[in-house]
Amino acid sequence: MNNAFLTQDEEVSILSREKVETLTETIEALQNIANSSYWKVLEKNIFDLELAKSKRRLESESNPTEIYRLQGEVKLGRKYHLAKLLTKYRDDLSALRKLT
Repeated sequence: MNNAFLTQDEEVSILSREKVETLTETIEALQNIANSSYWKVLEKNIFDLELAKSKRRLESESNPTEIYRLQGEVKLGRKYHLAKLLTKYRDDLSALRKLT
């Protein structure tokens, strides 16, 4: 396709469509992973365990540098909750669909 003849609205429409497709694929992938029994094992044995360790260490730490590092670990550990990720991407998709 020769993009030289596209208007700005058409370009935005194409980009929006591509973004919707990407978000939809991401949501489907996250749903499939969340429904997998393997994910539940990883979540229970690794992610939840590491998050709990970081939170406990954060409560007793006094070194500011270490506190900042542990806060980053806790923030990262919370990202592994697929339900929250799914909600975030669904909200993004809904917002994008409202704009178009």
